[in-house]
Amino acid sequence: MKTFLTIAVTTSAIALLGAAVPASAQDDSVAVPTEAVPSGCELHVFPSTEGQASTTGWLSGLGIVGAIADGAVNKDRNISEAEYLKEALGPRLQVEALQSADLLGSLKLPPAQIIYEEPISDRKITTKAATRLSSSVAPCYMELLVTQNFYTKKAIYGRSLNNRFIFKDFRDGKNETKMIKGRGGNGLSSFPPKTTDETEAAEQELREVFVKNFEEFAKGVDTQG
Repeated sequence: MKTFLTIAVTTSAIALLGAAVPASAQDDSVAVPTEAVPSGCELHVFPSTEGQASTTGWLSGLGIVGAIADGAVNKDRNISEAEYLKEALGPRLQVEALQSADLLGSLKLPPAQIIYEEPISDRKITTKAATRLSSSVAPCYMELLVTQNFYTKKAIYGRSLNNRFIFKDFRDGKNETKMIKGRGGNGLSSFPPKTTDETEAAEQELREVFVKNFEEFAKGVDTQG
């Protein structure tokens, strides 16, 4: 007989999740089947509002002057692709993608409520604050933050998505802890789409690679020590 793991959503995050949370569940929580028995632990997940893009060509291999010229050539393209990335991998879509992953299993964490929070745009907070970013006082408390979404295209290596993450472990009632920072990066073959007919497949690929990047990051996180 299966038990249930509750994925809770804070009231402030309802607007963020939108279609990711059924209307019938917006005043409570979303229950999904799992073999684990829920504990008093909480994992708070903070998506990012960031989106960066960088396309570089052969000129970048010609030193500083070449890199400057390359940047000028691709300036408008980088701006437009960064804006597209912010839309195609916005906070709500990051949440949907992470809901398809096994966050607890990948991070080797105990059964826990997964609580999706609104993104915090101030990098001085997300990348430097060693304290809790929510009001929860649960003694078994953890945080996962997405701190960078970065699309790159290089003349030699092609297209890729890179993401940076931070994991913070406050178990045993800690109010301050170390920040475990890391990244994941994998290649893209379809994003950004060349035609509107390719949009759905390209954006699906983007979210799948985002999950792969999280799993790559999680492999380097030691939560057992």
